[in-house]
Amino acid sequence: MWQESGNLTNAFGDLTISSNWQDSPDCSENSLVSQLQTTLDLQQQLDIFSMSAGRVLTLSGLTLKTALGEFTARGSKNGQHQHLVTLTLEKQVLAELCYEAEYAFTPLIQQQLLLLESEWLFALRNALVVSRLQQMALKDPLTLLGNRRFFDDSFAKAIQLAKRHQSPFVLLLLDLDNFKQVNDISGHSVGDDVLLKVADCMRDTLRATDSLFRFGGDEFAVLLSDSDAEHAERVSERLLQAIKQDAFLAEHQVGCSIGLARLAPEQQARDVFHQADEALYQAKLSGKGKVRHSSLTRPKFAEARAGALLAAS
Repeated sequence: MWQESGNLTNAFGDLTISSNWQDSPDCSENSLVSQLQTTLDLQQQLDIFSMSAGRVLTLSGLTLKTALGEFTARGSKNGQHQHLVTLTLEKQVLAELCYEAEYAFTPLIQQQLLLLESEWLFALRNALVVSRLQQMALKDPLTLLGNRRFFDDSFAKAIQLAKRHQSPFVLLLLDLDNFKQVNDISGHSVGDDVLLKVADCMRDTLRATDSLFRFGGDEFAVLLSDSDAEHAERVSERLLQAIKQDAFLAEHQVGCSIGLARLAPEQQARDVFHQADEALYQAKLSGKGKVRHSSLTRPKFAEARAGALLAAS
């Protein structure tokens, strides 16, 4: 079976966007090739391809598996028969395609599908390159979590969606405890290993559908919606314990503090962020290794922080 690779270079090799869109045999206006060339979106390409493949055999479902993720054609469901193919161009594995149907995939049908697949290869390669570049622009290069740019966009959309559907939403802001001393004592290479381990703890603790981000430095964020948002305290404590109990992080005496803020109907994204930031500050102030809700108003928060800074000076 296809195994997704975290190393995009290994998965795709040195891919470059084809400068010659006419390499495929038929580029007439209504051909499959020309239709696929109208978009560089992988989901749209899959939907276009599924329509052509459905003329060869009525399909129950069609799934495209790539190193960038898995895509399913609209309306897909399980079928009695499966047909798996690996899409390869110039000795580079691009993806795996999984067909599902209620009827058997005879040798003749497989041959007809193979001809369609060959018409997709160049457009698919170009779409993969663009998607890879887009993901690289939105990911932290060390941890591969979303970066600040991706967070800003995802946060705003999550707030809009929660308001539209009147569903719960919670923002978690995480800041590592004692991280500076790791860099000072053990060096930045060990500091990078700590950040990688924290990212792994977050992935292992939270659902694959949860949105995880690294702002930069030792600051992280999590967007929780629906059922997870309703149990945000439990999720936060579980995350706190996962980081606390990791052997490597414990060796370097690294933990984390978490600030939690829930979306209220009248709030905007900036209000939720400020509240989570206030809660994080309270968690740090209370002795670190804690989860806190925001309980201070913004003026009181500013006054408290100013007082702490004055005392520290």
